[in-house]
This record gives sequence, structure tokens and C-alpha cells, in this order.
Amino acid sequence: MQLLWLKRNLRLQDSEPLFYSMKEFRTAGPVLPLYIHDPGLINQPDVSRQHQVFLQETLTELASELHNLGGQLLEAVGDSVAVLNRIHQVRPLTKIWTHRETTQHSQYLRDKQVRVWCQSAGVELVEMEQNGIARGSQEPLPFAEYFTRCVNQPLRDPTGNDLSRRFAPLPFSGCAPGDIPAAAGDDKPLRQKGGRAAAQEALEGFFTIRNLNRYPFQLSSPNTAWDGCSRMSTWLAYGVVSDREVYQHVDRVISKGSEILDAGGFQRLQDRGRFYLDRLSWRRQYLQTFENHPEFEFDCILPQFSGVREAQYDEALFQAWKTGRTGFPFIDAAMGCLRQTGWINMRLRATVVSFATMNLWLPTTKVAEFLATEFLDYDPGIHHIIHQIVAGSSAFRGIMVYDPVKQGLDHDPKGQFIHRWVPELADLGADVHDLSKTAGYLSVKATKHRCLPYPQALVDHQATALHAKRRIHELKKGITTPMATVPDARDSSPQMGLF
Repeated sequence: MQLLWLKRNLRLQDSEPLFYSMKEFRTAGPVLPLYIHDPGLINQPDVSRQHQVFLQETLTELASELHNLGGQLLEAVGDSVAVLNRIHQVRPLTKIWTHRETTQHSQYLRDKQVRVWCQSAGVELVEMEQNGIARGSQEPLPFAEYFTRCVNQPLRDPTGNDLSRRFAPLPFSGCAPGDIPAAAGDDKPLRQKGGRAAAQEALEGFFTIRNLNRYPFQLSSPNTAWDGCSRMSTWLAYGVVSDREVYQHVDRVISKGSEILDAGGFQRLQDRGRFYLDRLSWRRQYLQTFENHPEFEFDCILPQFSGVREAQYDEALFQAWKTGRTGFPFIDAAMGCLRQTGWINMRLRATVVSFATMNLWLPTTKVAEFLATEFLDYDPGIHHIIHQIVAGSSAFRGIMVYDPVKQGLDHDPKGQFIHRWVPELADLGADVHDLSKTAGYLSVKATKHRCLPYPQALVDHQATALHAKRRIHELKKGITTPMATVPDARDSSPQMGLF
């Protein structure tokens, strides 16, 4: 019997492991789709309840898709090696098919243990490349070549086929929902929903000429980014859709534009398509960097930063930042929005991380670990690299200190975003950007809910920004060029939760 081992590659469409396992069923045996709820991974500090519920929504829909094809999904609880060994004892395995992942240390160790078990059990493990990420001695393709290959590659979709003869029966009953240990934290009421149907709706809804044309002008403000970005990052992070599918949707929009737009309009559309593709290119570069340097989950890219922020760590500042009580309305609104939705736009993410690591001088890894639980689209290979770029602990040339007041004035001038997510300031009007007027303020709405008055600013943001810049310049003395493995951003904000 063969296994189709699903990890963060939760799709049947454009799935090479599914295709090749189905192709080999006559020689290697029927295929059993498997997902393992590993308590050791569920209890990791970068996993939260919202991730788990999103994943379960996706698995429920995927199980239904498999049923329509004639197969069954086995969901099992336990240590990954123990589950595989149990299956092997009931029905000997010939091959395990899965995607190769660029992921956090805990899951890397899981994969390493599975490789050792496969060798000892005589089971062939086939880990298939994804996202164009090279491993070991492989050379990554330039983005242009990778993009061309992706848009010209037919996407295999098994939907509508009867593949029942190729699927294996369950070797034992799957787990009940109550058997799965719950991850830490609470689900978020306004987050994106899991599953292929929601991902396809987002794909079809965003990729139009109108949306791609306006994308560069919508992504910076939290008031426009909610609908103005494709927001595919969550479904990409869990492999509900493949990067190839997104590339092909972009290509179709450009092709449509070539048919109906005049020369000037088509040129503008091409430029804006490239603007979107730039972010996909950066995504791939960040993943490749993390593939090459997984230690950056824990270690500073530049070793001279190790322990520097930790030596001045202030728990009270960390708690105030986490809970949205910093006294900086744009920052606190971002944390309030994130707490309810699991998503904020890219510039706001950079602003939040900059404020935490520069103005509050909080340790980068501590900030990154907390935000991993808050971002529904948490993708370790992107997350940890970008946090270090924004925090200044990489060899990226620029220093990204975002003024939290100016960012609010620029991207939420009328205060709509702040009014919605900071109830203490709900009726303050445009004065929400004046720290002398926000300190101690309490709206009528917040009074009814017995909120505390809005706090004074925790720090002098201009003085702390100046101090951070000087400190980082001192630590970076002698570095003249950026590391080749860490891509530069071509505007002032690297992308986090890119799209």
C-alpha cells in the first residue's frame, strides 16, 4: 500500500504526490490519503487555535473531495512515526508520497525522524519539490524561467473521475474530533475560512483586469487593502492552492487585457501585473533563504545582534504591545484587528514589527513567535526572514523604522481604521492621531463597555527611533553589502503576508 501524506499541502488539484501515487497503484499498491494530528506539533508555541480550526475546515472539505473520487481520508492522532508504524503493521507500506516543505524546526525534526523510520522499515519516501525551492546541490531557477514554466504547465485536476480502484481502504478507524488536542488560544471570529471552495472564490474574485490595475494603489492602507489585495497568502501557506495556480491566474488576466485594451491600457496592466509578481518573486526568495538557513528561526542573521535586545527586555512593554495598549492608536488598532481577523496588510505588519523591535527594542524572535500565532497566514520560511529584515538584524541595506504616528496619518487620515478597532477612541474624529488628545480619552461607546481610558504613549517614538537607528548603525559597522541570500525589497516595505 502507498500513502499520500498530507502536511501543509492540503489539496488534490495540482498535486504531484497524488498524481504519481495514483499512476503507480498497479505496481506499488493502492493509495491511502493520510493526515496526522501530531500532539507534539500542535503544542508548539507558534501554533494557535485559529490555525488548527482553519486546517480542520480544509480537511473536512478535502475528505469530501476524496469521497467523490472514491477514496477515504484517514485522520489519526499521535506521534507521526508511531502512526506510520501502526499503519505499516496493519498493512505494509511500499511508498510514502508527500511534498517537500520549507518549514519550522519542529516540523523539520518530524520529517527527519520519518526519513529515519522509512529507511529502517524499508519504505520508500518520495518528497516532491514545491514552490520552486531548491534543496541541497540543486540550483534554483531564476524567477522569470520558473514563472514561464509554471504558466505553461497543465494543472492536473482529478475532480469528476472515479478513482475508487486506486484508493486503499482504511486500515483502522480514523480519530474522532474530540481525540485531537486543542492548540493554545482562541479561534478568531473574522478570519478567512479554510477549504478549497473559499480559496477558489478568492482566486476568481480577485484576478480581474480591474483588481490587478488598482492593486498597487490599494495595498498600503488598511482601509483599502482588505478588499484591494488578493489575500491568497493563507491558502498558499497551507498548500490549499499552489503557486502555479496563482501564476496562471495572473497570466490569464494579462492575456485578457491584450485582447480588449488599447496599447496604453495594456502597458499599464502589464506593469501592475509585474508589480504583483514581484511579491511572488520575493516570497520565493524568502523561502529559499530559509531553506538554506533554517537556523534563522532562532538565530540572528547577523551574529552581532545576538542577545542585544534580550539584554534590555521589558516584559511590561511586551504585554502592552501584545494587548494593544501602547498609547499609539495606529499600532493598537492593528493589534485589535489582528486579534479578531488574523490578518493585517503588509505595510501595517511592517509598522507593527518596526514599532516592537525598534521603538520598544523587543527581541525579534519573541515578537516573531507571538505574531506567528496571530497571523493566520503564518508561513515560517517567509515570516522569520522578514522579521529580521524589519528588525535590522539582517544585512539588508536600509533601516526600517516606521513612524507610528506618520503611518497613521498617511494611511488612515480620517481615523476610520482606528475608530473601528480602538473602541476607546471611537468618537474622537481626526484627532485620533494627536497623542496629546488620545491620552486618557474614553469614548461613550467604550464607557458603556467599562473600558479603561486610553493610555498615554509608552515611549517617545522619535527619541526611541533615533536611538534604535544609532544602535543598529553601530552593530552593522563594517558590513558593506547585503547577504546574497537575503533579497532586498524594491520599495520601502518588505512583504509580510504578501498579497
